[in-house]
Amino acid sequence: MRDITNDSKGAQLDPTGSTFLGLDDNRLCRWDMRDRNGIVQNIADASTPVLNWAQGHQFSRGTNFQCFATTGDGSIVVGSLDGKIRLYSINSMRQAKTAFPGLGSPITHVDVTYDGKWIVGTTDTYLIVICAVFTDKDGKTKTGFSGRMGNKIAAPRLLKLNPLDSHLAGTNNKFRKAQFSWVTENGKQERHIVATVGKFSVIWNFQQVKDGSHECYQNQQGLKSCYCYKIVLRDDSIVDSRFMHDNFAVSNSPEAPLVIATPMKVSSFSISSKQ
Repeated sequence: MRDITNDSKGAQLDPTGSTFLGLDDNRLCRWDMRDRNGIVQNIADASTPVLNWAQGHQFSRGTNFQCFATTGDGSIVVGSLDGKIRLYSINSMRQAKTAFPGLGSPITHVDVTYDGKWIVGTTDTYLIVICAVFTDKDGKTKTGFSGRMGNKIAAPRLLKLNPLDSHLAGTNNKFRKAQFSWVTENGKQERHIVATVGKFSVIWNFQQVKDGSHECYQNQQGLKSCYCYKIVLRDDSIVDSRFMHDNFAVSNSPEAPLVIATPMKVSSFSISSKQ
């Protein structure tokens, strides 16, 4: 397996869950941790049963899956080496409902909002933000997980560092693991996108990124790019940075704390005081 993830965005909070999703280059599947004998695998005894995947599809070749994530209802978004981002409904892992064409750069990490309306993909040099909402021929509003978007796919937005910050981050440092703040309730909105590059944690205001009239997008030709972000600097390379669950928002703050991990230290703080 190249990657594993939860059945849905909030599945990690459910202690009764017994399945999870797995991904490799040409396979998307669901693993079931239950076994009729009660033991999945005992490493000391080679004769014990081995966990098998219970649902999914082995594609013939060429999909080159790299990463994936799930929505609140269990729909699946998958990023590929060729830059494509595929959306699978909760009912089928065999055929994608919608496929966003790549911009050429491999997708190394992907995340999706709880409601499935927005997707953020990570490449080495930029983040790609995609709106998955469209109106079908009957006038109904859907997402690309539940219906085929076809030619109604909107142009993506790009999130980048400005030239100075890109230089300060270092030529060998790449964007890693962009994700939304963690929401697992209907009606709640993700507020931020955070990504790591070198010693920087870079935070974008998601409400601004979604706003088509945002000042960054004015007078730009082609794909729109947003350069409005905050940087949190650490003394060492950052391993990962992500928001705690929204339920852990500190008092007098709408935000859950941001957690930043370096090789030797884990720290957290509220970004509200930095706005």
